[in-house]
Amino acid sequence: MDERTLFPTTPAATPIGPIRCLGQTFPDDNARREHFLGVLREKLKDPELRKIEGFPIGSDEDILATSDPPYYTACPNPFLADLVREWSKSPSPSMGEGRGEGGGQPYSRNPLAIDVSEGKTDPLYKAHSYHTKVPHKAIAPAILHYTDPGDIVLDGFCGSGMTGVAAQVCAHPNPELKQSLEQARAAAGLPPRFFA
Repeated sequence: MDERTLFPTTPAATPIGPIRCLGQTFPDDNARREHFLGVLREKLKDPELRKIEGFPIGSDEDILATSDPPYYTACPNPFLADLVREWSKSPSPSMGEGRGEGGGQPYSRNPLAIDVSEGKTDPLYKAHSYHTKVPHKAIAPAILHYTDPGDIVLDGFCGSGMTGVAAQVCAHPNPELKQSLEQARAAAGLPPRFFA
């Protein structure tokens, strides 16, 4: 992978073998997707789901064709509560047995107090315009500070997508970004925090 690109240029192989998702086991990822497309098809019949602000104008078939449930749906995600519930049962390095209530150590992080000013010249930032976009390099320090590997990063605003880019960059940083952020953490007296 070229260090200037975020994602590999060759498509990843579909995982072969059993896939576990939301407490269920499937023979492979295609079986998982087909199962949850069926569940999503049923959920789309719920008139309350359609009342949620932001529900797309389009046919159910269009929504299903552009969704990969339960992880991504092209409508308000009816699986979100299930995903968070399942995730909260999984072990976390800092929280012990489970991430949710009663699991391991209570979550605690001191406030992040480092310089996060970033320019807007990075190719990833310039890939598309958005009126309130924040550079991914300015978001990455918060993700590194407030999460552990495997944690869910919720972008409640879902705007330009830079939070997702920042989360991906934290898992696979290029050497310059990693060095820059680790130097900023060290200057603030914080330990290294990169996940990769």
